[in-house]
Amino acid sequence: MPVAMRIQGRQGKYSHINDTYEPMSTMHNGKPVWVARSVQPCYIFHSGKARWCISKAMDDGSRCWAYIQDSGAPDPSTCNGPWQACDGPKDWAPDTNITCTAVPADNDKFVQLRMTLDADMKTYGLIEKSDLKKMWRKLDYNGNNIVSLAEIDKMVVELVAGGVWPEWLNNKPALMRAYKKTCLKDGNGDDWVQKHEFHALLLNIFWFNKLWKIFQHMADDGTGADRRMDFNEFSRGMSQLGLNLNDQEARAEFNKIDSNHGGQVLFVEFCAYIRKRVNPDADPNFDADIISGEHCGNILRKHRGHRRHHSHHSGHHAASKVRDVDFSGGGGGGYGGDGGGGGGVTNSHFVSKKCFADFDKLEKVIKDTIKDRMKILALWKRLDFNGNGIVSLAEIDKLCVEKYPLLNHKPALMRAYKMTISKQGGGDGDSWVERKEFKALLANLFYFNKIFWVFDQVDNDHDRRLTFQEFKQVLTLCGAPMSEQQARSEFHKVDRNGGGIILFDEFCKYFTQAMCPQSMTDLVG
Repeated sequence: MPVAMRIQGRQGKYSHINDTYEPMSTMHNGKPVWVARSVQPCYIFHSGKARWCISKAMDDGSRCWAYIQDSGAPDPSTCNGPWQACDGPKDWAPDTNITCTAVPADNDKFVQLRMTLDADMKTYGLIEKSDLKKMWRKLDYNGNNIVSLAEIDKMVVELVAGGVWPEWLNNKPALMRAYKKTCLKDGNGDDWVQKHEFHALLLNIFWFNKLWKIFQHMADDGTGADRRMDFNEFSRGMSQLGLNLNDQEARAEFNKIDSNHGGQVLFVEFCAYIRKRVNPDADPNFDADIISGEHCGNILRKHRGHRRHHSHHSGHHAASKVRDVDFSGGGGGGYGGDGGGGGGVTNSHFVSKKCFADFDKLEKVIKDTIKDRMKILALWKRLDFNGNGIVSLAEIDKLCVEKYPLLNHKPALMRAYKMTISKQGGGDGDSWVERKEFKALLANLFYFNKIFWVFDQVDNDHDRRLTFQEFKQVLTLCGAPMSEQQARSEFHKVDRNGGGIILFDEFCKYFTQAMCPQSMTDLVG
């Protein structure tokens, strides 16, 4: 029979690893995996070498919160200790207080509902670090590393409208709960979501939308429009969920929710009840924002002054960073996996942190230049300084470095250049960009860079392929969402052989021509 793992005893930094971990249906490195009952990205898994790790992401264990050496046991509960815990990037030490105990897996209806979250998120491409990066880049429009509730709502609406996410994820009460729970972790958070909280935010969005569907179903009119549920609705709804309770048991459970004995419970109170049912050992401050239900948002206002100060400085701080966003370490988790492991990798192709706001500003400049004959000729003369009518890749690279540093990304530049000179891209097939090809080059440079940045693709030799679902996702992330029917029609235009996939370069070409049709005309005369 599958067993759960109970971690206890960790104090101070990263004490959130204290939890009961339920067995997942997936494996990692050929070993079982457990996920925390509390709705947070926290897993127990095998590194593939010699350690059982507790971390935010299932990887090689090079960045984790705690680990124990594998002594050949089938799970970490019987390994020879002690656990090693992290208080900082280099502060690893034995923690004899940490214990890992095997306990029976829980078959409770709501525990099993929690266990569906990771599979659902994987279905919609929200598990891998690269997927989280590109989604965060879309959400953090101005690149200041914090996002508001309005920005989160906009992201959800656009992803649902573009068919990337299902409609059941777009419910305002659930989104509000997800936002508050992400911000108010441990009951003393601020009122914005930071990048290291993004994975937790997505988990919460899926979780609270699932609970909202149940709450709606249990409500008398089936909509949950009044966001209130009485005892009869609760009792009947629990029976419909297969949780058959006699009247006395149902009344006892209802009273756990209805703490003020008003005869009705709110959605937020129902969520708190489910949290306690799923993870009764969790820190009670997790529900500190739920006082009477009606006033659950009051605590948010305590930190608004700090947010204004933080927002003012965070943009400058973010712009000065070269390092990519990291979603694997959980806000500073240390390096303790096999082989030590280092921090995030500095990408030499990026001269600064980029954001959608920067690309939008430059897109207007590029389009205006392509439309204005005098501007495009002046730029061509700057590029073709010797007036021989042709320019090389090195000269194009120099232009990007000096005039458009946002486009100084070598893999994107190389592909934009190759597409421009190819017959497929409208060129004549030689190794030079001629004046008549210059409009196409300028547009290709911009859109190839933007799409490469969205997808974090820096491998010049890797021909990425897009399925229809990925095609819709790119369109939505790049600000061009379409209906299902329209997206399907556009996909077939690119997928001419009907194989169901398109090459990444083919998509870049399609998107460039769709967003800037003026680039398809030759610069002549």
